[in-house]
Amino acid sequence: MKTDKDNILKIDCTTITTWRNTKTNEVFKEKKDGPDIVQDVTVQVSPKGLDMIQKAMNQKNDKPKT
Repeated sequence: MKTDKDNILKIDCTTITTWRNTKTNEVFKEKKDGPDIVQDVTVQVSPKGLDMIQKAMNQKNDKPKT
């Protein structure tokens, strides 16, 4: 018997985490602590993965509402 977990698509993506000083705009690749430090996260999705996400979103939007 197949479950929803069997139908999960794997999407290639890369997550990039950086830390930035909001006063000086200096960017750090290692974690820094302080009152003016914020964490920035960027997710890069492969073109194939983006295409799969768009197809899934279109399928969701095409379903009739009951």
